Amino acid sequence: MPARSEQLMKELNERVIIADGAMGTMLQDAAPSMDDFQGLEGCNEILNVTRPDIIEGIHDAYFDTGVDSIETNTFGANWSNLSDYEIDDRIEELAEAGAAIGRKSAEKHEAHDGRMRWVLGSMGPGTKLPSLGHTTYQHLKDTFALQALGLIRGGADAFMIETSQDLLQTKAAINGCKAAMLEAGTRLPLFVEVTVETTGTMLMGSEINAALTALEPLGIDMIGLNCATGPQEMSEHLRQLSQHSRIPVMVMPNAGLPVLTANGASYPLGPEELATAHEQFVKEFGLSMVGGCCGTTPEHLSAVVKRLGGGKPAARVPQPEPGVASLYQHVPLTQDNTYLAIGERTNANGSKAFREALLEGRIEDCVDIAKKQVRDGAHLLDVCIDYVGRDGVADIQEVVTRLAQASTLPLVIDSTEPAVIKAGMELIGGRPVVNSVNFEDGEGPGSRFDTIMPLVREHGAAVIALTIDEEGQARTHADKVRIASRLIDTLVD
Repeated sequence: MPARSEQLMKELNERVIIADGAMGTMLQDAAPSMDDFQGLEGCNEILNVTRPDIIEGIHDAYFDTGVDSIETNTFGANWSNLSDYEIDDRIEELAEAGAAIGRKSAEKHEAHDGRMRWVLGSMGPGTKLPSLGHTTYQHLKDTFALQALGLIRGGADAFMIETSQDLLQTKAAINGCKAAMLEAGTRLPLFVEVTVETTGTMLMGSEINAALTALEPLGIDMIGLNCATGPQEMSEHLRQLSQHSRIPVMVMPNAGLPVLTANGASYPLGPEELATAHEQFVKEFGLSMVGGCCGTTPEHLSAVVKRLGGGKPAARVPQPEPGVASLYQHVPLTQDNTYLAIGERTNANGSKAFREALLEGRIEDCVDIAKKQVRDGAHLLDVCIDYVGRDGVADIQEVVTRLAQASTLPLVIDSTEPAVIKAGMELIGGRPVVNSVNFEDGEGPGSRFDTIMPLVREHGAAVIALTIDEEGQARTHADKVRIASRLIDTLVD
């Protein structure tokens, strides 16, 4: 990890890091011309190459208030947004240009007073959501990797994956960043902010604990909330993150809920009100980073700096709740009043009704079988479509696509085929379980264990591990303990 990024992570544990505010409203105030947009009205990222002076001026305005970090003008420098303008071949170029402008502004202010500033590479969600079938996880991952490469080369100190509305899209962005870091031979901190609507869930219906359960195992460095609402509506969700998150927590709210006026959206929350809300969040929830989103201005952040600059977040003693998640909800692995029940009726090898429905293409009946297991009290659904003579990848894609949206329960992908496991997990926004891993053909290149585990790590899945090794299934107490210990050491360490 570069020294600047290491210093950022160090200071996050020692004091409250203050980020900047809105970019879009500042750009509107700057009133760039249609020529500035090269005819691509609304494509703010094009200004990174046509009017870098405007972008640098906005960064300067925030740094002048005393904030520690700014976000790059690259929120929409992704395939989803830029393809709408037919310039998605410029993802890397516009991302790099945006990061370079932020780096220039940061270094200018560092030279003035010697205090380190940081550049956060903004990565928005785009408009194409994989959980709705708009695009694929793999395509998003590959194109987010291009954006991340540009941000690295432009000088970003960390990635800020923000305004996340679909957990599957968020996973693609995280893993795109990891692919870019591997290619560039570096490691930057990964920060993720999800957006919870006034309904109390993300756009796709995910509650905050489902988001934490799905994203924390991916190895991100900080999690939080931004956009959609003002601080008041975020309080309970931040409380949940504060109580359960092992990693630092942050928040960047709007300046209140927008009010539609004759001149467009207006944001009612004033600078002192935002500062008061952040002061309360830091004291009550131990937040490590605060900033602003839509409607917040340099005046808002100046008030926050005056109130919190140099302050320390309250100590947190998180109580993690190990579990798995569907797209919608978290399910703890330890149940209070019963055992963790896995519904097996969606297993083609164990359920004649499910197998026949699958063979005859009656997917609605497959969904009905799953829903009945929910009513019967299952906590997870075992999905096994392995059947001789069938195209397992096509079958798992069809079944999981339906169950991931139609069922509120987390899924167990039950297969002996790595290609089937991969296809299933690339459709799941929550945290699935893989059934199963073992040492039947050993470890090392070519083994099933070493083929499946990188997929498990990429998607942050849980695993069911079986006490089987090269000598077969363990039958004695000693062998079961020996293989179980080897599995735990290998999987965990």
